[in-house]
Amino acid sequence: MKKIALILIVLAVLSVVAISGCTSSGNKNSVNVTNLEVSTEGYGMYYVTCDIVPRQDTSYLEMVLVWYDSSGAVLDRTPLAWNINDAKAGQTIKARGMASLYQKGTPAKVQVLLYDSSFSGGSDKGNIFNQTIPVG
Repeated sequence: MKKIALILIVLAVLSVVAISGCTSSGNKNSVNVTNLEVSTEGYGMYYVTCDIVPRQDTSYLEMVLVWYDSSGAVLDRTPLAWNINDAKAGQTIKARGMASLYQKGTPAKVQVLLYDSSFSGGSDKGNIFNQTIPVG
């Protein structure tokens, strides 16, 4: 009897977490990303710009950047390059993520990850967008 009560409590807690939106949807089709570009203004400062159009209202979006050198080694990870609250469905958002790679090396490519929950940059799981582009 105690096992059934414990199972019911665990299920109730999981239901509350799922309904409250405390978990990332991880829906790869929830945003449309276009015009993805990387640029530099010198002194190790790099920028990733793109247009993001959410397909549904989203309370939060976050960009994470992972920078690689020409051999494929990770130079740096920028966990919170850009973010926005209350993204509306169908509305174009101009995103501009920034990273300082001063004295870390010259990047050859950058992996751009978008998440729909805060502080997700520590994991590659649960992203809603993942694309790697060359740094030219």
